[in-house]
Amino acid sequence: MSKKNWLVLFAAVVLAVFSVSMFVGCEVEDDEVAENGNGNDAVYEEEYHLEIATTWPSGILLHEMAEMWAEYAEEMSGGRLSIEVHPAGAIVGAMEVLDATQAGTIDGYHSWSGYWEGDHPSQNFFASIPMAFETHAHILWMYDRGLDYQNQVYQEEMGYNVKAFLCGATHPEIGAHSNVPLAELEDWIGVTHRVPGWMAQILDDMGVAVAVMPGGDVYPALETGEIDSGEFSSPIVNHTLGFHEVTDYFTGPGIHQPTCLFELVLNKDVWDGLPPDLQAIIETATYKVTNEAWTTDVVEGYKVLQEWQDVHGNEPVYVSDEAQLEFREHAWEFIDQEVAGDPVSEEIWNDARQFFLEFIEYDEFMNPHREIPEQFQLDDEERLRRE
Repeated sequence: MSKKNWLVLFAAVVLAVFSVSMFVGCEVEDDEVAENGNGNDAVYEEEYHLEIATTWPSGILLHEMAEMWAEYAEEMSGGRLSIEVHPAGAIVGAMEVLDATQAGTIDGYHSWSGYWEGDHPSQNFFASIPMAFETHAHILWMYDRGLDYQNQVYQEEMGYNVKAFLCGATHPEIGAHSNVPLAELEDWIGVTHRVPGWMAQILDDMGVAVAVMPGGDVYPALETGEIDSGEFSSPIVNHTLGFHEVTDYFTGPGIHQPTCLFELVLNKDVWDGLPPDLQAIIETATYKVTNEAWTTDVVEGYKVLQEWQDVHGNEPVYVSDEAQLEFREHAWEFIDQEVAGDPVSEEIWNDARQFFLEFIEYDEFMNPHREIPEQFQLDDEERLRRE
């Protein structure tokens, strides 16, 4: 037999021995599993229950985001995960959900991280930044590194034993529901306007008579004239709350919140105690909610604006480009001052702003401009700003 044939025969024998050993080994291992059981099987059969609170009343899109997430996670888990979602006040107050999650009173919550700016100013960057990120840019930044920043802030800066996820988004909020038109900067001066967070301080510095009040108080305050103008959320949420019934104008764009992102936050011990497949399911459900909530908000939001105009007689007002530039300058200067001296907040703000500036360059270069030939434009009755 030639040397070449000997090598082929040797290789064949080695392969055969290896295959038999693998088969026997697997057979023994399978027998051991059948006899002794697999610990992982027990883990993957165990059922888990989560109690989740929100900072929202039931019946509005923001609370429904949490309900959607629970429904999707339960369905994907095949019944191994059950989740009870409670509106604000059912278990704990709206502003108590973070501490309640830390204490283990609830397993987690759905909210807007800007509510925690008093504990750490950088929480605004994960919720909404005045005159900065639009929704698509904000979501991209959050998935790329914003969530890492947010969990760093929660765990290392604020000392909370929690795990945060992005779980819901809306398009820009309505800038204002008002009984006076607010198109130019001078129109805002002296107007009593309800707005929370950083924008309250920014507008106050610019001469607006800012009123700070819970969202549930906005309708009666507009109705009685206690305030001239107010905001709360996006068109479909505000429509549910009825602001169009007690005002004459609705204002765009949402200069105070050009995007609005929402969080799902779980107690980290609860999160760490879940098996990997349920962790993946919970996280996957947050992606689904973010996309579906944003889609609903945009598609239904346009219908709402048309209804306000055509059915209820509200007049749309658009803040001029010149006024918007003034608002942006004041807003960004304010944020620079607000984060000064806090290295973590400065780092996050500088990173977010740089991302936004680069995104604008990329987005404007890559996308066609929006001028539409006259013959393809919407009919006048379909438009919001009509000639």
